[in-house]
Amino acid sequence: MRPDTVPTLLPLFPAAVPPGPLPAGTRYTFTADSLVFSNIVTLSDLLAHIPGVYVARAGFVGQAEPVLYGGRGAQGLEVYWDGVPYLPLGRDSVFLDPARISLAAVERVEVIVLPAALRVYLVSARHRSTEPQTEVRIATGELGIANYHGAFARRWRSGVGLTLKADWNSLDGESAITSSTTSFSSTDLWVKADYVPTDRFGASYQVLSSSWKRAERVGLVQGWKAKRRDESLRLFLAARSDGLGPRAELTLARASVDRDSVVDTLRSEREITQGILALSHAWSRGSAGVALRFQGSDRPFQVETRMAWMPVRGVVLSADGRHATYGQDRSGNRLHLAAGLRLPLGFSLHGDEAFGNDLQAPAIPGDSAQETTDYSGAVRWQSRVATIQVGAGRRAPYVPVGFASGVRTVDHLGPTPRTDYVTTQASIRPLPGLELAGWYADAVGGGADFEPAHHARYSATFYSKFWRVYKSGVFALRAEIAAESWSIGASQGLGGRDTSGAQLPLRGATFIETNVEMRIVGVTVYWVIRSLNGMRGSYVDGLGYPKQIQFYGARWTFAN
Repeated sequence: MRPDTVPTLLPLFPAAVPPGPLPAGTRYTFTADSLVFSNIVTLSDLLAHIPGVYVARAGFVGQAEPVLYGGRGAQGLEVYWDGVPYLPLGRDSVFLDPARISLAAVERVEVIVLPAALRVYLVSARHRSTEPQTEVRIATGELGIANYHGAFARRWRSGVGLTLKADWNSLDGESAITSSTTSFSSTDLWVKADYVPTDRFGASYQVLSSSWKRAERVGLVQGWKAKRRDESLRLFLAARSDGLGPRAELTLARASVDRDSVVDTLRSEREITQGILALSHAWSRGSAGVALRFQGSDRPFQVETRMAWMPVRGVVLSADGRHATYGQDRSGNRLHLAAGLRLPLGFSLHGDEAFGNDLQAPAIPGDSAQETTDYSGAVRWQSRVATIQVGAGRRAPYVPVGFASGVRTVDHLGPTPRTDYVTTQASIRPLPGLELAGWYADAVGGGADFEPAHHARYSATFYSKFWRVYKSGVFALRAEIAAESWSIGASQGLGGRDTSGAQLPLRGATFIETNVEMRIVGVTVYWVIRSLNGMRGSYVDGLGYPKQIQFYGARWTFAN
């Protein structure tokens, strides 16, 4: 019998992400290392790496950062936390603010890109080894920014596991009455208990308590006080231990805000209860599944089906569809089809078509279904030194409802006409350790609010473990300089509308940031500068962004 001092790797609760196969270039995966060893602070920062995404930053860290994609308003973003839909609740019953979804408890993020929507899947941290792990992180910077993070994870040979994480953030803000960066504080507490004795059965219970408070500035920033609690109980049963064969998952989840939280005057609901039953089957060349969801009075029932298949080598077909019933006898349907073809010499093709006749805001009694048909396609070339993808598509006309309540100067979004668009993304590695990467998106016909012309993000990154005097993996250095820029076009560059319905501009801008990180064994130190070029522009009309703001810190990970 092995002594307890020898670490053992134990089974994990399966990650709730769409199973493959999927066409190349349609799924973006961010691992735990990329979440730490990068410029990512919030979920909005992460989504800014996806071509065509515009983050409407109302100010620096702590302010609202709604994500706009495809001219679809709130319907352009779906977020799932361990398979549970993360729904708007409290202050905003329509829009999610991804910046308020904590990444402190997340080990992996997967983003599925549709022609006019993003599906984001968050996977909570899963500790596998019987060796305990402790993590400590501290950070400070200008404007009184401070971050304190602590975590502890432990697994026992019986399969029982316990993970605790706490994350505190604060910001003094700018004192000028014309600044939209006000004081802010937040606390995120996460507790997770697992029992996964084998790869065929397991149970997990977790609670995430998030509270935040943002100071008000008349005419610019709405004060916001909220405390949200998300909890879920999940069980799975599988026929095989290799991930193939049939599997069943049952989830009971509840989200609520406390009585002191400011709630939406349109919808004062403070609690959502969900029940989810998911049945799936996986084989060597494909997968299929169905999920039944019960989500309270606004979304009483949903049924979702999913299929992925590789009929012959190099060909991938996938489809997913959903039928939902809503309050007041309303209903909606969605269907997404995708296909991929792998060609010689590293080339591949993929195409998507999405049909919809669905609501975007079930909490609004007068909201009705809108019918849309969107499609896109891309050609991709991948080799050892480069990955290049060029795509194009067409989105149907759409009328978004409202806007994120945390952005004071914008009341709602204007209607989106039929839009043709092109995208390009590339990653080139000309020298060992050096990577040049970027994406470009442009609505060549039509265009929506917060869909600027010539929108691009590009970066140069040096990453190396060149000090081979140390054991491999002990030392690593990463340095990145990145820029995001866009320009205003004749019929594009629109920044939403005010309460009178007048069109707000979206002026061209270029924001540059740097990120330097060094890791030695379990210690990582980092230094980030935002708006390095001192840009006087902004992401939202009437709301500025601090110039040359910097913060720095250290993170320790060690075994007890």
